[in-house]
Amino acid sequence: MNYKSTRGSKKFNFKDILFSGLAEDGGLFVPINWPQVNLKEIEQNITYSDLATNIIKPFVQDEISIKDLNNLVENAYSNQFSKGEIISFKNLTDNEVIVELFNGPTLAFKDFAMQLLIPLFDYYLDKEKNKLNLIVATSGDTGSAAIDAVRKSKNINIFCLFPKGRISEFQRRQMSTVTEKNIFLCEIDGTFDDCQRIVKEILKDYKFSVQNKISAVNSINWARIIIQSVYYFYTYIKFNNNIDNKVNFSVPTGNFGDIYAGYVAYKMGLPVNRLIIATNENDILDRFMKSGIYKTDTVVKTTSPSMDIQIASNFERLLYEVFDKSEKLTASEMLKFEVNKTLKINKDNSKDILSVFSSCKTTMDEIEKIIKDIYHSFGYVLDPHTATGLNASRNHSDSQHLNFILSTANPIKFSDTVEKYLGNKLDLLSNFSNLFSLDERIYKVDNTIQSLKDFITINKL
Repeated sequence: MNYKSTRGSKKFNFKDILFSGLAEDGGLFVPINWPQVNLKEIEQNITYSDLATNIIKPFVQDEISIKDLNNLVENAYSNQFSKGEIISFKNLTDNEVIVELFNGPTLAFKDFAMQLLIPLFDYYLDKEKNKLNLIVATSGDTGSAAIDAVRKSKNINIFCLFPKGRISEFQRRQMSTVTEKNIFLCEIDGTFDDCQRIVKEILKDYKFSVQNKISAVNSINWARIIIQSVYYFYTYIKFNNNIDNKVNFSVPTGNFGDIYAGYVAYKMGLPVNRLIIATNENDILDRFMKSGIYKTDTVVKTTSPSMDIQIASNFERLLYEVFDKSEKLTASEMLKFEVNKTLKINKDNSKDILSVFSSCKTTMDEIEKIIKDIYHSFGYVLDPHTATGLNASRNHSDSQHLNFILSTANPIKFSDTVEKYLGNKLDLLSNFSNLFSLDERIYKVDNTIQSLKDFITINKL
């Protein structure tokens, strides 16, 4: 399998794109072709680990043996996730299913990627007796998942940037109470987009990144995308005896990585009718799908903070396909966007690419209403992000297709908001009280690229 940048024609292998994260030209890595999955050859009772090995193998080919890959996958999912429930499901109605992706160690869907991604890094680092410094921006869940995985590595430091006052206390403490010396949690006085901008600009500085052995674990790293595509296949297989049935997936969406993983599954042959982009008031993606105009706006602080993003980094991968896989046009339009903060496409020329997508914005008032309705109707507690997904699904779903709503986080992570909405004490945090008595370790870093560079230089491996 060869890869290229969305902005260039040079070819790369899997190890190249794993460790680079972002291409030297500023683009994102994409595979040159899409391997196809024959669902007829997959047994309905296949284990999650076996399916993951099958889906990921074409993307690494002979760079990692099937035996080694299988061991990496087994170790990632056998002990770190709830036994027997790597993914659990909640049927609300006959054709409406909540897909619970929060059974990992940090209670969010990001665990699926991180628990395998970090061992993939270590696989190469151990062989080469090398070290690595990872950088990541988090709007809440990516950071805790990455930190939990990295804390067990002897080869990796991680520098995790989070926006001050814009994640829940539970999310912050999941990161700040980790005491291993290879963990550096950096507080930035700004938004997630500021954190993300700093990370991307450092990765663009190819000389600095190479000298300091820097890579990234945000969803701009291709390996995360393909790892996350597995749970789309797994969900479909578990619910479909007839593999020709098309289904809908509704996905709470901020940085476009999770739903793009669904698009990857679709390109690999998964029978998808609709991928529904669920946003909160930070609705750049919803506005784009409706108008063809991709334009930034002020970031609004909401009760679903992991989606408080105005620049969805992974969206460039979809734009690359919209631009007929033209690296020159993609580079030109993205450079214009970086300057003008707006980009426009001809929706008529892009209807084939975009036909699989729908979108819906959900306000905080609507989130409150749907959390209340589901609790009183089913006794089931939604987190605010999953509520946006359910609302979007109900606005775009139909009775002809099975509708899956990806539940991206356990409501425990947003207990204050959920309990406030429901008006009663659910004791969601009763098993996590010790988290709030532990000391926190946070490094305050100025909201500048140079400040983080200086901090990395001092603390790198």
